[in-house]
Amino acid sequence: MADQPNELHKIAWETLSRTEMFDASPWLRVYREHVRMPNGVEIPDFYHVYMSNYTMTFALTDDQQVAMVEMYKQGSRQVMLELPAGGIEDDEADDTLKAAKRELLEETGMVASHWTPLGKFSMDSNHGCGWMYAYLATGAVQQQGQDLDDTELLAAHLIPLDEVRQMWMSGKINGISSAALIGLALAHLEKSVEL
Repeated sequence: MADQPNELHKIAWETLSRTEMFDASPWLRVYREHVRMPNGVEIPDFYHVYMSNYTMTFALTDDQQVAMVEMYKQGSRQVMLELPAGGIEDDEADDTLKAAKRELLEETGMVASHWTPLGKFSMDSNHGCGWMYAYLATGAVQQQGQDLDDTELLAAHLIPLDEVRQMWMSGKINGISSAALIGLALAHLEKSVEL
């Protein structure tokens, strides 16, 4: 394993060729790559999936309520309770915080006074599938009603932090992005209380 960033070239795979197999831009593109591993082994049919990057926000009010959204998800074929999230527009590519603020406002009608970036996470490090930019927003307050796109049918909820923690611990938050960010935000909040 390469411990130093400058050793990455020793373990990185070389892409010998790349063919676009499917294009449903801007949402999804699939490429077949012919790659060579550092040990010389070649994989002629490695599939790389490109999906749009997005933000997700754990928004907390001063009275310890978490903003969540409930909606039907066609991919999983069920209604899911998730944290507010959405795609990053082209003009937001260099300012993911702007995208996170926009999505929180659109989906919940809320704004927040303090924003903490919690990281950038690969959704599938084997095949690509985009990056999630995670944020913790505290001091969240209602500013307006929802401003949803025609394709968004969702209900916004404020759920007590302790209830969100229990749902997370019992597996009732079953979207991996929301589950991961809830755990990260809870750890961050608990650490900040200890200081």
